[in-house]
Amino acid sequence: MFSEKTKIDLQNVLDEYTSSGKECGCQLAVYHNGTLLYDLASGWTDESKSRKVDTETLFPIFSVGKGVMTTLIHILYEEGLIDYDAPVTHYWKEYGKNGKENTLVKDILSHRAGIAHLPELEKIEDKYNWDYLCKNVENAVPRMPIGGKHQYHAGIYGVLTGRLAECATGRSLTELLQEKLFAPLGIENMFFTLPDNKYGNLAKIVNTENQFYLAHNEKFALAGLNPSSNGTSNARSLAMMYASLIGDGLDGKRLISGKTIENATSLCRSSDDPVLPGQWSKFGLGYALCAPAEDYGRLFGHGGACGSEGFADKKNLLAVGFTKNRALKEHPNHEIRNRISEILELPSRIW
Repeated sequence: MFSEKTKIDLQNVLDEYTSSGKECGCQLAVYHNGTLLYDLASGWTDESKSRKVDTETLFPIFSVGKGVMTTLIHILYEEGLIDYDAPVTHYWKEYGKNGKENTLVKDILSHRAGIAHLPELEKIEDKYNWDYLCKNVENAVPRMPIGGKHQYHAGIYGVLTGRLAECATGRSLTELLQEKLFAPLGIENMFFTLPDNKYGNLAKIVNTENQFYLAHNEKFALAGLNPSSNGTSNARSLAMMYASLIGDGLDGKRLISGKTIENATSLCRSSDDPVLPGQWSKFGLGYALCAPAEDYGRLFGHGGACGSEGFADKKNLLAVGFTKNRALKEHPNHEIRNRISEILELPSRIW
């Protein structure tokens, strides 16, 4: 599997899709047991085809950032700063109102906090206003039983985990991500709140009129903060993070122990909420689980709108980062990802 021919085959797939117009630009990075095997790029940063994608190009990664936030929470757990079984109010006192008083940290991580939807916002810019979002979440009223059936917290998971991390440590989220995750791994191309000097290196989302997607081409979204969706990264940075969670870690450095990862990648649902056939949203403690039913947690990570993804394969010790910028009506089933999976001998992922 790990050969020069595999590298050529993967590059050919990327080039096939970008040259045909089925995709615009994309990147693929693959680590095996902490060693970089492939770091590939193809295509264009936008439909003008004026600038090629390279391995350093940043892409909006949407919900792929939820996996990053999950990793931060597990780091804080291992440092003794957060307990999965503790009430959220033990750290975030202002959260305990309007029926949310008994919410546990693990309810947030397993998407069972009962407030799956963003509070009503006055304007789209509010979706990326951190303090405004956190205050609205504090005042939110649960729509579902807390700790009950799973409901994907699409626009709010990053707010819940991010503010929890801030309250548990007394540090800002951007400081925590840099200190606990990016700096230890040498990650230089992942951002939540994109710096001004990085916009020139950004790939734009193309082929859509969806305003949510298009907002992530704009400074008001990317310079704000809502790690549920507004992160930017290259593929290698995503793969680096997941490489640090399995096997020997990234170049020998593990961010989180095997015991914690095993716990985090065990299906976490209530007994009256079985996984339905074809259901993509299967979660442990924060990570989406995307392997076949006989071992859901073998593959764990998170996908995102437009088709980017980051994940690890515990069995084969592979860590994969993939980014793309062409929105497709077939989402979340992406043909190019399936082709890549065939070459890497991985199960296909719908997430």
